[in-house]
Amino acid sequence: MGHLIILSDPATTTLLAALLALSLLAAVARFGNVRIPGGAYAQYLWVFFLTFAVAELVSFRVAVWILAALSFVALREYFTLVDIRLQDRLGVLGAFVAIPFMTYFIQIEWYGMFIISIPVYAFLVVPFLVALGGGQAQGTVFSVGVIVFGLFLLVYCMGHIAYLSLDSTWRAAFLILAVTLCDFVSARIPTTSGHPLLRRVARCVAAVPLTVGLALLLAGWAELPVFHAVVLGAMIPPLVAIGNYTMSFIETDLGIKTKRLRPGKGQVLDCLESFLYVAPVVFHYTRYYLT
Repeated sequence: MGHLIILSDPATTTLLAALLALSLLAAVARFGNVRIPGGAYAQYLWVFFLTFAVAELVSFRVAVWILAALSFVALREYFTLVDIRLQDRLGVLGAFVAIPFMTYFIQIEWYGMFIISIPVYAFLVVPFLVALGGGQAQGTVFSVGVIVFGLFLLVYCMGHIAYLSLDSTWRAAFLILAVTLCDFVSARIPTTSGHPLLRRVARCVAAVPLTVGLALLLAGWAELPVFHAVVLGAMIPPLVAIGNYTMSFIETDLGIKTKRLRPGKGQVLDCLESFLYVAPVVFHYTRYYLT
């Protein structure tokens, strides 16, 4: 009876419909012979909406570990692409171990420990573990920087999406949908002359009317007052542009070629890059003003 009541809720029904549509799209992209533009992107959207659906229908305590698994996959791909020493394996192990610790703090709603778990404790432990690896001291600073940067970007920033979905599933869903709109619009606007960052900002700003409209459309489900819905809708496209611009340099340095993406060779990073800068800013904005 409880499940029937939940399924009669329009917000939950919409969430499940989106998950079903993404499931079909991702299945066709992965197993079908038809090439779908953005097919790989749809697979990661499916993971996000699977998380939201599980959080609504089963338990957030289960759903949060789906995003933890996604962070693990992204971090593993990152470490396969960076040039790191074998003696740094303890530091790499420490980065992976940080994932379940941070996820557990989110699961038990311990905000204070979640917010400092990686930028304080993990950032202190990882250099120690790298030093324990012994060997040559030369290159230690580079190795520590590589490990903590990947940990911060692919685990800590992703963790903000998980905590945002704890506060409100539809706020997190709005973030994912708004970023997707920005990527969709940006990919279809011709490149113009000028600085690469300005070009990206111009393409993403074109999505502002859509993201603001989406925010207003979902304001009731996401419990967003009209003013804050407009601010968030206008804020997300520039953040997407800044994140994409920054990550384009990182991907180039890692040897990722966007025309030949596949899992383990940059596909995960390329599909998640638009969310990484947006998630912490949106989370802290909503927590400061709305929680």
